[in-house]
Amino acid sequence: MNMSRQVQSTTSFMPFAFRWKDIPGFVERLEGQPLPVARIFGWFAADAMPAVALVTDSARTIQANTVARQPRPDVVAGRMFEGAFAGFVAEFLLEDGEQPATFLIGNSEVSLGDVSGFAAVRPHYDGLFTQREVLNRQHIYGSGPPTDVAGELKEFALLATGDILDFGCGNGDLLLHLRQNGKSAQGIELDEDRTRNALQASLVENVTFYDGGLPLPFAGGEFDSIVSTEVIEHVPGIESFVPELARILTATGRLFVTTPDITSVPSSFSTGTVPWHLLESTHLNFFTPKSVETLFQPRFQLEALYSLCSNRVSGLFIPGSIGAVFRKRPE
Repeated sequence: MNMSRQVQSTTSFMPFAFRWKDIPGFVERLEGQPLPVARIFGWFAADAMPAVALVTDSARTIQANTVARQPRPDVVAGRMFEGAFAGFVAEFLLEDGEQPATFLIGNSEVSLGDVSGFAAVRPHYDGLFTQREVLNRQHIYGSGPPTDVAGELKEFALLATGDILDFGCGNGDLLLHLRQNGKSAQGIELDEDRTRNALQASLVENVTFYDGGLPLPFAGGEFDSIVSTEVIEHVPGIESFVPELARILTATGRLFVTTPDITSVPSSFSTGTVPWHLLESTHLNFFTPKSVETLFQPRFQLEALYSLCSNRVSGLFIPGSIGAVFRKRPE
């Protein structure tokens, strides 16, 4: 009896039936690209698992990092196993660019086919795969230097016109993108070592460094547009900046804001997953599309709302970032 579940795979791997000590089992699928992790799923109709290993395309044999049992009610329903946990997942850690080739289980060898794309990226927190010590909150919730801006956020920022201020310009990635696309743009950022060191050298003359206080170091009506991508969630007392952003815009100026959408939390409920941005310890403010509008409503009128950098988990839509375009209200 073929007890394998129909699961879409991103590899050419073919499911494989095996027996060990006359006990049936099934190797079903391979997952993990583009991470430096290969996870092999299947089931085995006994409590004690046979030994498993992985051979890579460089002929290196890897012992499993972990082998864990999983619930498999379909196997139980087929009277193949009396316990609830017939399933298994075997996890193997790969070196950079290394590809899985053969899976060894008991006395059987399973060719993993023509697979590629593993170990193409090194994820943040990759040390957790091998972590043996108990970690505390301060080890997990953290922050780092400013990073590049996602492509969808860059396209959103290109909607800005006229003289543009990149409010919270980080390492200058977005500012450079705006200028390379013919925009008249300058940036403002906190005067800190981490931001000065992260800023691209070619942009130093286009960035104003300041102490984070108010008023902002610009004249009234100096800008036609303000762009602020993934910044307002980091700013303490963000409400006090709303009048200042309005002050330095022209009478018909527009504000382009993006920030993580915290409705990703209830949207992720059915998937059992946690939105990535919740691990960022410097996030002080958490927004929904409605609360972004409420924040800026005293001085700005919402013109358009965008859903940016969204994801799908188990087929379900998970919001990524809110994009909002505001027009300055008449004074």
